[in-house]
Amino acid sequence: MQDLLSTMRRLRAPDGCPWDREQTHESLRPYLLEEAAEAVDAVGDDAELCTELGDVLLQVAFHAVIAEERGLWLRRDRAEHRGEDGAPSSARVRSGPG
Repeated sequence: MQDLLSTMRRLRAPDGCPWDREQTHESLRPYLLEEAAEAVDAVGDDAELCTELGDVLLQVAFHAVIAEERGLWLRRDRAEHRGEDGAPSSARVRSGPG
């Protein structure tokens, strides 16, 4: 994940990709919706689901870097949302009984 975030930061850097630098949460909204819908449609086909989840992950990374640039999320904030076991709080909540 850190490699993906680093790549997105490079793409949005002043000497990065002009298209990536222009994007905002709002301009990326249709892409996030499309990729999420494609992931839902791919459930039941493991290979296709893997591909589609990769596309969703790319969108998540894009939005995370934009938020980071705006000072909305800091790297330490994401770390603080992890429990002692290192798992994100959402993973612990959704994991249910062992």
